[in-house]
Amino acid sequence: MSAEGAEARLLTDRVGLLAVLALVVGNAISVPIFVLSGPLAGAAGPSVVLAAVLAAIPASFVVLYNALLGSAMPVAGGLYVYISRLTAPFWGFLVPWTLPLVVWATLLVTATGFAEYARFFVDVPPLVLMYLLLVGVLVVNLVGLKLVARVQLLLVVGLVVSLLAFIVPGATVVEPAHFTPLFPDLGAFGIAAVALFYPFLGFGLLVELGEEISDPGRTIPLALFGGVVVVTLFYVALVAVLVGVVPWTDLGDPADLAFAVRRFLPPWGVGLVAAGALFAVVTSVNTSLLVSSRTLMRAGRDGILPRSLARVHPRFGTPHYALLVLGLPPFVLVPLSDDLIGLSAFIGLASLTAYFFSAIGLWNLPREFPDHYANAVFRLRRDRGLPLAVVAGALATGGFWVVSLLQLPAVGVVLVGWFLLGYGYYRHRLGRTDRVAMYRRMTALDDHEAAFAREGRDGPRADGGE
Repeated sequence: MSAEGAEARLLTDRVGLLAVLALVVGNAISVPIFVLSGPLAGAAGPSVVLAAVLAAIPASFVVLYNALLGSAMPVAGGLYVYISRLTAPFWGFLVPWTLPLVVWATLLVTATGFAEYARFFVDVPPLVLMYLLLVGVLVVNLVGLKLVARVQLLLVVGLVVSLLAFIVPGATVVEPAHFTPLFPDLGAFGIAAVALFYPFLGFGLLVELGEEISDPGRTIPLALFGGVVVVTLFYVALVAVLVGVVPWTDLGDPADLAFAVRRFLPPWGVGLVAAGALFAVVTSVNTSLLVSSRTLMRAGRDGILPRSLARVHPRFGTPHYALLVLGLPPFVLVPLSDDLIGLSAFIGLASLTAYFFSAIGLWNLPREFPDHYANAVFRLRRDRGLPLAVVAGALATGGFWVVSLLQLPAVGVVLVGWFLLGYGYYRHRLGRTDRVAMYRRMTALDDHEAAFAREGRDGPRADGGE
């Protein structure tokens, strides 16, 4: 196969509804529950429970947008494709341009949590544990999606068992007095809402894997709406039990859940919760690499990033160069993993930016790709439901952006500075290629559909067929 053909190859593994649910639930439910709950509760106090509820508001729009766009245009690298095709090429380019920073921050947060909870089982220096995790998930992702999905399904089962072991007995010993004062620090409450929004972004997983999902037009909406119910219930219940069992002034450590369980379970309970935390952390870091590599791959297909990122490994069928770009730098950045809340806020802020533009893209969908919109399994009425979803979602994401900037302006400065660097690279890239051809690639789905034809397939139609 020629170099051009290798770049155009599709990812051929397919996973169904159960595996997709395991991927999305495992990704969304992990980090906040086991790693961020303690530090956020220690800063925001009992209001962290309300922050979890508040975070679900923009998250609900993330789910809605993903369901609508994923049903209409099931392609790999979904968010980048949607924004570049439906808003403007440059704003779409910022997704893969910023994604490596987001992934590196995510890997550092999750690796820190892994090291914190692994110490309940092994006496190994935290740095060693963090490096072991980073190596393990990189290898698994390089091997292929089906292996990732099988590992994920087992881990999610263990995760759910661990969560129930904490929530059910813990709810019987909650002290109402621990919930006063409700708002000891309004600024910390705002940051907690933004930080807790970021794990809900796990629901964006599905639109990034469009061409690897069986019957995507049907599977994506079902998995999204089913998953968000499960995740939100676990999310709020566990944070409420944590604050209700332990005074918030005693919280602040990433491993607080394991310490809290000692108050109402025998010694084996600590091991069970710590094991669940390890499952949760691994599921999150596992899917972060999986999803993000597909976005870089798609940008490489378009040529706005180096085309080597689009290459698919001939044996494993994975975008191996994209995986290495995302998975190797964290080995150098591990010493920067101390500020969990700052890293989480950066992830949330960058993602809020992307979903603001996806709201605009959703509004443009019926005009730019009328056939895809008309044939989508799940869609809103253009004259009623669609305008309401677009306006409300844009206001919600924009509001969270303002809160983030007011409380952590340094995070906003870093993000805006990175966007400016991205604009310079974008102009440089356009100057080295045929601008007209590049624009056409970044505003159409022709190359994607042609690649399906070369593989001897009909491609993922808007009705979800293959």
